[in-house]
Amino acid sequence: MGVKETIGNVTSNVLNTVMGSGIFQPVLVQFGPKSANTMEDVDYNTDRIIEYMERACTGFPGIDMIIFPECCFQGMAPNNWVKVALTWDSEPIKRVQAKCKELEIWGCFDPWILNKERKGIENTCIIINDQGEIVHKYVKMNPWFPYEPTLPGHEVPVCKGPKGARIATIICADSRYQEVWREAVANGANVVIHVSHWMGPFGNMQKLSNQAGALFNNVMVLACNSVGMDECFNYPGGSMVCNGFGDILQEIPEGVEGMIYWPFAPLTEDVQHTVVPMMALEWESRHRGAMTPYVGTPDYQGYDYSDYTAYYGKKKK
Repeated sequence: MGVKETIGNVTSNVLNTVMGSGIFQPVLVQFGPKSANTMEDVDYNTDRIIEYMERACTGFPGIDMIIFPECCFQGMAPNNWVKVALTWDSEPIKRVQAKCKELEIWGCFDPWILNKERKGIENTCIIINDQGEIVHKYVKMNPWFPYEPTLPGHEVPVCKGPKGARIATIICADSRYQEVWREAVANGANVVIHVSHWMGPFGNMQKLSNQAGALFNNVMVLACNSVGMDECFNYPGGSMVCNGFGDILQEIPEGVEGMIYWPFAPLTEDVQHTVVPMMALEWESRHRGAMTPYVGTPDYQGYDYSDYTAYYGKKKK
């Protein structure tokens, strides 16, 4: 049997196993939260979140997860950020936890959380499992300077999700920094959820960053953006699902509220990283010369990872 036939059979066998392991069914909600200047405004946004959770489960029975955009509880233009910041025992957080448990679905939300120890607000993306437990917290590493008055995070955690999904979350401006994407996948993510409150007229920038993040890291991307207008900006929407080739598989039109549903097998991304020869080499080889003709032979002399001058300065001679 030739090399091509062998590779083909291995890939086919792994894919058959993966597809039988479960299909992940997420729903992305594109809506416009109200700018919250009082806790009553936060409650209003929470009511809308709950309504969308119920609507998603009615429209798409059997879904695994529902995803909301950045700032879904408070919006982006409060007059007093601290006044409407939440804590982990705040009622809006408890309500979505209880709703996830009631509906038996996972949820991804983005509250502004008051960190009393750090004496500031953290833009935090959380994942709640189908038992109502918070199983993932990510603090935005790159707040949108100079407008966003939040404290930056320092790591990209990954959590186990339904149907073989290993999920990392990134928030809005994070998607413009390739190192954040790379850290997410290096930490084991095969799905990256990108929640945003991305304003116009920069919608094309959001679209390109989602496709590039997916392509350069061979990872599924679920990108959920806000829509509408607040006191400062308009938000175009354009929420989408991208595969590891950078293709847009599903997209909500700009300017409208709505939901999209796209089932897939997360473990197929693992196949790309381990079985498909070209993609496996692109990902596993953290050095230059990964695609030379001598890969896998005693004559192969690739450069070390430290020879990437973008990170380590002048190349060694």
